[in-house]
Amino acid sequence: MPNRAPRPRLLRRSLSRLLGACLLLPSMVSLGTRPEINRLAIVETGFEEGLKGWWKDGAAEFAIDTTEKHSGKSSFRLTVPQGTKLSYQKLSLDHTTDIGPGDIFNLDTWVRSNGLTADPGAYCVVEFLAKDGRRTGIVHSLTGRANGSTRWDQLRIRGATAPKGTGAVRVSLILHAHGTAWFDDVKVERTSKGQRLPELGDVVRKATVHVDDVVHPCFGGVGYHVFYHLHETTSRHLNTTLLKHWRELNPAFVRATHNWEWDDQKREYVAEQMAFWKTTGTEIYLTTWNPEDATTPAERLTYAKRVVDMLEYFVREKHLTNIKTYCMTNEMSLKGWGKLRSDLPKFRDYHRKIHAELRARNLPIQLLATDAAPVQSWHTIEWATQNMNEVTGVYGGHHYFNKHGPDDEQFYRWFLDRLSWGTQLARDKGKDFILGEFGSKQDGRTVNGVKLDKCVYWDTPREPQVAIQLVDAVVAALNAGVYALAYWTFTDFPDDYRKTYINKWGTFKWSGTDFATRDVYYGFGLLSKFLRGPAIVYRVSGNDPRVRVAALRHHGANTWSFAAVNRNARPVDLSLELGGIAPTSVALRKYVYDPTSVPQHPFGDLQPPAGTVAMVNSQLEDTLGPSTITVYTSACDGTPPAPVEGLCVSRPPDGDVVLSWRPSPAPDLCYYRIYRTPVANTAPSLNARIGSTVATQFRDINAPVDQPTHYTIVAVDQSGNPREAR
Repeated sequence: MPNRAPRPRLLRRSLSRLLGACLLLPSMVSLGTRPEINRLAIVETGFEEGLKGWWKDGAAEFAIDTTEKHSGKSSFRLTVPQGTKLSYQKLSLDHTTDIGPGDIFNLDTWVRSNGLTADPGAYCVVEFLAKDGRRTGIVHSLTGRANGSTRWDQLRIRGATAPKGTGAVRVSLILHAHGTAWFDDVKVERTSKGQRLPELGDVVRKATVHVDDVVHPCFGGVGYHVFYHLHETTSRHLNTTLLKHWRELNPAFVRATHNWEWDDQKREYVAEQMAFWKTTGTEIYLTTWNPEDATTPAERLTYAKRVVDMLEYFVREKHLTNIKTYCMTNEMSLKGWGKLRSDLPKFRDYHRKIHAELRARNLPIQLLATDAAPVQSWHTIEWATQNMNEVTGVYGGHHYFNKHGPDDEQFYRWFLDRLSWGTQLARDKGKDFILGEFGSKQDGRTVNGVKLDKCVYWDTPREPQVAIQLVDAVVAALNAGVYALAYWTFTDFPDDYRKTYINKWGTFKWSGTDFATRDVYYGFGLLSKFLRGPAIVYRVSGNDPRVRVAALRHHGANTWSFAAVNRNARPVDLSLELGGIAPTSVALRKYVYDPTSVPQHPFGDLQPPAGTVAMVNSQLEDTLGPSTITVYTSACDGTPPAPVEGLCVSRPPDGDVVLSWRPSPAPDLCYYRIYRTPVANTAPSLNARIGSTVATQFRDINAPVDQPTHYTIVAVDQSGNPREAR
């Protein structure tokens, strides 16, 4: 695929313009905006009037200080003396009037500190409570003993959203360390009030693609986090399942795990897999699992050289120029998950030294900051834009939808808001934003000594809805201007990965010999296959917030792809128009995911098109099924690959039947289907199919003995077109 750098400078659309649109339906509003309505000031104080309305919690010293202040005449001082038992000493204020689910809040304050001895130090939180006082959610500012240690530092919380069941909001200024902290100029306001989406009945749903308004000029693609290369497997499993599904889903972007403890043999195997990804035009964002805890700057310099040694080996010796991005650790982990969130200067020092080595060796790999999760930790990204932009090539973070169910129709607007904030931070620095991991609700329980790291909806009646939520997330990401995004994960971890831990998030399983696809494979998979980068993403406006549309035009060809999510519980008529462009007519294939009828396939073939829809004079008219995903694309063709030739069948004594054939010359080959029939020249059928593979050899381990057997090999291209063998 073409190199990303240099890239056209990102278009800077001010959020004030984006957020200023008013949601008056059925008039047209941008599907990449949300309204600013019902603003409400919760508190705005410099403590000149004391602590009126606030309440104290903890064995600390609470006082007004007129000597140390950020502005005005005073500040609030919180001291935890040495010898005092550490706890969350805090000053809090509650607001219980006119607060409900979906309300969005921002917080700003300033902090100064002296003599703090431990993390998380001085920070603030916005906490959401039910009517009975039970916590429904919490969002933290930046934490760490460094907050305010050398100057007044601003602490911010953006987009804190009240979860379901919320009836009150609590603001707390916290010191969890021995020492002293001062807080001043506290401002908290509700920026938007949650509202039910309107019912539009039989109104035609309109979606206008504004071709004169580019959201992203060089979208990278929809993809996956990939972990399979770290696990041992057989060549049969690799070729018939892992790589077959890879080509079927055809991601243009992946985030992949790296480990510095690999021996030479493992390093070679991983390089082979990344080389295979290069053949599918897949860009790689590499991140390290369990990096070395280098405690001094000199040790970090030595570590940085080791890091870049291996990156240089991959790029220079193995020609893996598809490695574009690197981050020194997953989710800011170092001797524990997320630990660097409280030591951002250390994270910065790692990246400064790695960046210097990359530049010294002229390696075209950019560094990502900060890879933090969840969105409540994205304040670390804001810190990075202010403190390490000179060594950062791209910004990004992760999030799992633990507070939003797969049927939550409000999720899209909330996630769009969070992503818009993140992408704007990056755009203000002329950089991109990557959503490196995302997924539905995590389980996280420990049962019989085994940690369950998996989606809670698997093997439940709600599993088919997960694909709807994930595609909602993708459409929000495109409309927010995200460069690329990766679902966790491409496949499960194998059962024998660790006795006390399982990781089951994949679009397909890895459980013994059970490699069955999950429902999400047939919904999310449509987007990784057809919403490929590089592409131009355009702004889309519409009249129904329950119908979400993303639109892109692929680079290098005048082909289009559109993704539509219908959250209405009824069929709706859609009128999609290309605005600001000469009249365009094109035939589009239509692919549908219906959670009430998931098109499961025993070999993981994606569903065939539901038909063809014509766009005439830049207008497409169709009907969207209730609660469905629909993809329209012209990025395909109807010409099958050439027939497979050179089929040879051999059966050694006491051995399996071995098939081999000459490679298909098709440049867009996807994989081969293998059929076995008792009669020659029989038309292939699903019942006769015995496997799929990306290789040119297949071992039939269940071939009948002493019975007539005939084989057919069918080549399938990326458009899903099959062609039989001669």
